[in-house]
Amino acid sequence: MDRIVRNAAYSRPGKTAERDDRIGQESRNKIYHNVSGMNRDKGGKNMEKMKKILVVEDEFVTASEIRARLTDMGFEVPAAVDTGLDAIRMAEELKPDIIVMDITLKGKMNGIEAAEQIQARFDIPVVFLTAHSDDATVEKAVKAEPFGYLIKPLEGRALKTTIQMALYKSKTEQEIKKRDAILFAVSSAVEWLLRISRSDSHAPDKIGDIDNADIQDILGPIGLAVEACSMGIFTIQPGPDGSSTVSMKYEWIGSECHRNECIPELKLFTFSSIGVSHWYGLLSKGEFIPLTITGIPETEKTLLNLLHAKSGAIIPIFIRDTLWGFIGFFDITEKIRSADEIEALRITANLLGAAMGYR
Repeated sequence: MDRIVRNAAYSRPGKTAERDDRIGQESRNKIYHNVSGMNRDKGGKNMEKMKKILVVEDEFVTASEIRARLTDMGFEVPAAVDTGLDAIRMAEELKPDIIVMDITLKGKMNGIEAAEQIQARFDIPVVFLTAHSDDATVEKAVKAEPFGYLIKPLEGRALKTTIQMALYKSKTEQEIKKRDAILFAVSSAVEWLLRISRSDSHAPDKIGDIDNADIQDILGPIGLAVEACSMGIFTIQPGPDGSSTVSMKYEWIGSECHRNECIPELKLFTFSSIGVSHWYGLLSKGEFIPLTITGIPETEKTLLNLLHAKSGAIIPIFIRDTLWGFIGFFDITEKIRSADEIEALRITANLLGAAMGYR
């Protein structure tokens, strides 16, 4: 029974004899070392957008000066506020990449208290700004775990360097958190597969059948870890005339997404009917298919439009070396998926194929 677990991580059509026991550590290592590929397109170009910074400063002249300097440095500064409550409100509304926050603010809430709430609720890094560098002030600020500390009057180079270092530290921490979440989600999927492989009562009744509750348990952690809007599993049914029909069989959706599995157009359609006749050949070869609404011809956008998505990533599912269908991430914004996210999707596809082919 453990054979299906050993076969899951690297299944490809026609490769059954070459599969081995690498589902555990090697798959996890592959994800672990792919972090450096995040936020880059296929040509290796940096895809990062202009960083957004919120300024929180109770002195108008100082706030205007900081805002002007940051803008000259190439940052977007959509707002400057002067109270802790406004800082929390704007953090939720604007979702900035970083906040430059004076410790002394108007109102009852100081910058340290505001920073603690912002980091707890929104996980946004804060750089403190103050005219005081005494030990007591620094000690209070340190407890709020800021990503940097600036002393007034500001020196331009110190401002830029501190912001850049804070952004780098924040990015690194976020990538580590995402990697760990993906590793945990994949591990959970492996554990699920082990359970059904050792219990006939949980095994699918026939090839291609998995209980919807089990599907949600598998897709949910993966979808949340990669911050996908939705995930879909589609079946491919060969017809007597050589054509194939495609249907959405399972779906997981995030909190901001539409449920799509009941849409009639997602049942019994053909690849040619949605303008992607070439997909069958790509999927049969085990190819990954990336999708972005601005990166594909107008004639190939039907599936994304039906799913209310702007981008997607599709991986084939094989059962006993035969193409059964495909699984995909779908997003309401354009995203270039990183190598570790794609690897997680591929492992999920192979786990599902192994489970559905088990008797």
